[in-house]
Amino acid sequence: MPDSPYPPLLSDLPSQPYLHLHRQGEGPAVLWIHGYTMDSTTWQPLWDRLPGWTHIGIDLPGHGGSAPLPPGLPLTALAGQLAEVAKETGARRLVGLSFGSMSAIQLALQEPSSIDRLVLAAPTLAGTPNEASARVRYQQLAMLYRMTGPGEPLADLWMQSPPDIFTGTRRHPALRAALREVITRHSWAELGNRAMDALTAHRHTAADLRRITARTLVLLGDEDMPAFVRNASLLRDTVPHCSLETLTETGHLPLLERPEECAPLIAAHLT
Repeated sequence: MPDSPYPPLLSDLPSQPYLHLHRQGEGPAVLWIHGYTMDSTTWQPLWDRLPGWTHIGIDLPGHGGSAPLPPGLPLTALAGQLAEVAKETGARRLVGLSFGSMSAIQLALQEPSSIDRLVLAAPTLAGTPNEASARVRYQQLAMLYRMTGPGEPLADLWMQSPPDIFTGTRRHPALRAALREVITRHSWAELGNRAMDALTAHRHTAADLRRITARTLVLLGDEDMPAFVRNASLLRDTVPHCSLETLTETGHLPLLERPEECAPLIAAHLT
C-alpha cells in the first residue's frame, strides 16, 4: 500500500455525532461496514477499483475515529444508528465484512425498505456457534489488556492463528502490515467494560433472514473457518434473493485479501 492511502474524514452527521465517516468518489452511495478492530480506512484498495460510486465508510462505535462503544448497546440499536446514516447519506447499497456483516444483516432485516443491494463477506450471524478458538483468543486478549493496555502486543496476539481470521493475509505481506498498523491503533476499551456483550447476545434466526428483501451477494474464502462456511450456506438457502461466490486461495477477509477479484463481483451486484 502507498503511504497515507486513506480518504479524508467526513464531518460528523448531525443525528449521529459520535460516528465518523470517510468518503471517496462520486455517484450512487454505498455504505461500507468494516470488521472488528479495524476501521473504514481498510477499504481503500477496494474503493480504488470501484469508480463511479460514492463510497462511505463508517467507523463503528469503539473503532477508528468514532466514540467508544457504550456498554449495553444492543445490536438492534446499532443497526438503527447505521440505518440513520444510510438515510442521511442516501446509501441504499450496503457492504459488510465479518463483524461488519452482522451489523449489515441486522440493518437489512430491521429496515428492509431502506436497502436495495447487500454484500456480505465472511458472513457473521449473531447467536450462531462461533469458532471455539476465537472465544479462547478473546479471553486471552482480555487478560493481556488488563496487564498491558492497548498497543502492539494485543495486535500481535489478535492476529495469531488460531483462530484463522488473519491467516490468509500471510500471502499478502503489505496488507498484513497495514492491518497490524490499524489494529495497533484500536483502543480495546470493550475488553475492559464488556461493551461487546450486549451486541453478541443477539440471535439471528432463519425467520429473521427471510425478512431481508435486498438482493444479496455473499462472498466467502475457500479457506475460511467452518462456522462462516455454514453461515454462508444458510444465507444462500434462506435469504429470498441471495447468491454465493467462493474465492479460491482466500481466507476470512476476502474483500481485503482479494480486492482485484472482489471488485468486479461487487460492481456487477451493486448495479
